[in-house]
Amino acid sequence: MTKYILVSGGVLSGIGKGVIASSAGLLLKTTGLKVTAIKIDPYMNIDAGTMAPTEHGKSTTFCHRTRRLSSDKNLGEVYVLNDGGEVDLDLGNYERYLNVTLSRDNNITTGKVYSQVIEKERKGDYLGKTVQIVPHVTNAIQDWIERVSKIPVDETGEEPDVCIVELGGTVGDIESAPFIEAMRQFQFR
Repeated sequence: MTKYILVSGGVLSGIGKGVIASSAGLLLKTTGLKVTAIKIDPYMNIDAGTMAPTEHGKSTTFCHRTRRLSSDKNLGEVYVLNDGGEVDLDLGNYERYLNVTLSRDNNITTGKVYSQVIEKERKGDYLGKTVQIVPHVTNAIQDWIERVSKIPVDETGEEPDVCIVELGGTVGDIESAPFIEAMRQFQFR
C-alpha cells in the first residue's frame, strides 16, 4: 500500500518546497523504499508549456531537458519530460534527485482537473447531477493522485512505496482551496 507525504507552503511561494520534497524523497530512497513524486500547480493552465516560470515564482537553471519559452531570456524555461510533457521545473528536481522517470501525469494543474471533470460531465458520467467543486473536483484530484502514485517510475518496474505530493503556490490563494480540501479528504480514503 502506497504511503503519501504532502509538502505544502504557507503564504509565500517559491521558498523551496520542491527541494524539500526532492530531498525527503531521496532520504526515503536511501532506506530502500521506492519513491515517486507528484507536483500540484493550482493554476488554470493545462501545463507550463506556455507559461513563464517567473509567473509562478521560479528562478531557473538551464539544463539539457529544459526548453526556453522564447528567444527572450527573461521569459524562462520549462522542464521537458521523456513523454514530451512540459512541466514545472520541480519535476526535473524529482527526476534527478530520485533517479526516476516521470510522466506529464505527475504534474496536476487546475486546468487538467477541470478539463477532465467537464469531459466526464459532457459524457454523462455524473448521471445528470449538478457538478460541483465538492465532491466532483476534489474526488477527481484524489483519484488522479491515487492512480499516478501507483505507476512504476524506476528500473524495478514495481509500484512505489511512497508518493511525495507537493502542493505548489500558497495556501491563501483561492486557486489552492480545492486541492487543500482534496488533501484533507484524502486522509480518509
